Amino acid sequence: MASGSARVSASSAPKSIWLPILGLSLVYSIIASLAFFLISWLIADLEYALSGALAAGMVIGFFAIGILIAEAAGRIRRSWAMPAFLAVFVVKVFGIAFVLLNLGLPAWVDRQGFVLAAAISLVAWQVGEVRAFMKARLAIYNED
Repeated sequence: MASGSARVSASSAPKSIWLPILGLSLVYSIIASLAFFLISWLIADLEYALSGALAAGMVIGFFAIGILIAEAAGRIRRSWAMPAFLAVFVVKVFGIAFVLLNLGLPAWVDRQGFVLAAAISLVAWQVGEVRAFMKARLAIYNED
């Protein structure tokens, strides 16, 4: 074995950090939402569980859209991904407020189940995002 004769190739940066973040966040949120659905169906009733499923679907949908927009912006130019992600976050907050305040909820929705499931799904999503961000290896690019 000749020392120094073997070359070590440089590792390449991942093409995108956003899709793995989306995947892990989805897993965490779906598991938490399914657990809420099953437990609330057994303890309360189906209406309570379905109210939670509606809330979890809204949370997952709004957050997944944000990550997909960051992915698309990052494909155009890497430096645009984070500003797009943050801008979409602000728009999502106002979007959820608009939907809930102006369109309201269907009559069958149990408000307590809706709010509790939304909070559980949101926290699970954020835990998944933080874990995925911690695992991401961010390379520094000179894009000038």
